[in-house]
Amino acid sequence: MAFVYDLCVVGAGMTGSAAAREASRLPNYKVCLVGPAEPKVRKLVTGNEVFGSHYDEARIASATTSKVPVWGILAERSIRRYGELEQLSGVHFYDSVGSLTVGTRNSEYIEKVEKQARDQGYSRNMDILDNRQLKSKFPYFDFAPDDLGIAEEKKAGIINPRKIVMAQISIASKNGCDVIRDTVTRIVRQPDGNSRVVTENGRTILTRKVLLATNVFTEVHNLLGDLRPLYVPMPQTVTLAEISPDDAERLRDMPSVKYKGYGGPNWPSDYPRESHNNIDFYLLPPVRYPDGKYYIKLGHSDVILKGPLKVSEMQKWYCGEGDKTLEEQMFRLLQGILPGVKFLSHHGDACITMVTPNSQPYIDLVTSTLGVVMGDNGWAAKSSDEIGRIAARMMIHSRWSYDLPREMFELFTNVTGPPPVSKL
Repeated sequence: MAFVYDLCVVGAGMTGSAAAREASRLPNYKVCLVGPAEPKVRKLVTGNEVFGSHYDEARIASATTSKVPVWGILAERSIRRYGELEQLSGVHFYDSVGSLTVGTRNSEYIEKVEKQARDQGYSRNMDILDNRQLKSKFPYFDFAPDDLGIAEEKKAGIINPRKIVMAQISIASKNGCDVIRDTVTRIVRQPDGNSRVVTENGRTILTRKVLLATNVFTEVHNLLGDLRPLYVPMPQTVTLAEISPDDAERLRDMPSVKYKGYGGPNWPSDYPRESHNNIDFYLLPPVRYPDGKYYIKLGHSDVILKGPLKVSEMQKWYCGEGDKTLEEQMFRLLQGILPGVKFLSHHGDACITMVTPNSQPYIDLVTSTLGVVMGDNGWAAKSSDEIGRIAARMMIHSRWSYDLPREMFELFTNVTGPPPVSKL
């Protein structure tokens, strides 16, 4: 008799690995996690390639910087378990360097962040800093005179996406989860109710239930058939600016930064702005990358690059370095933000965010045996452990079993054509 898994998680990124780890905790529950390992070089060879947004060394981990309240809840619950995950796996992926949210004083953005923090009970971990206090505490930054900062020093910092995936997979494997490094190209429902999961290399996996954690690459292999999740695949570009080891040591206490405001007087005037003349970016402190060099990373908001990408464009986008013109503008902005730092080089990198109509993640059952967990909206890295936990429990019980309403995570779809552009 052929071996049948209880659950096959398709997609071995941050949320998929977290779901597999959570499901594998259940005694005698047979779980497999399927997804290719990160390639040494991102390139198209067979046309079946899928890529992950976790191919990086640093992401913001904070409960107060999210625009949508549910992301703060998911982040706080995930951050609470980071220590346990590090201990169980032996993999260090979290550094509590703190986070800093900055914007124009009395702006809608700053007031919204403050209100959300108060409503969710995070304000006890925050310090409100005027421009003078910002200069005193973070002398290397050059913000505007009328900027206000919200500093979160406890339970905030940065995570390493590659290493949190490594940690989740390590724990899942210890729990008995089988990790299959291959790309799923087809899922076939069988007459007996089980599903046949077929991989690029010809492997067939039989399973009672399937959880898709494939984000924007779900449609590359048509894994949901005629069902089309509603989302906008937004192209993302970052600049990675190299600094010396000495500067990295000098800036080792730099927090992560989320900024939305009019910008500093010495920042470049040609940087693309949003409505209301705002500059919107996020900034990561110095991190050592696999090439042995230290980089500071700066990324843009969703509305800067035009979307959506077509499905046929996604693989090629991941294999490039993003929009070169925008990357150069971002680097010049970084020079204005950190005028005392000598940058040795800079280059771009690219990924894609799956922006949903309500800016919240999809965690839902398509049928009693097929579920989805996707819709990162650019905020899922820090929250991935809780998202995976919700999805795993949903699949195990074949029903919603969480203390937040299912409607918050419901999958919006159509079956007649491509997804429309949602309002960002």
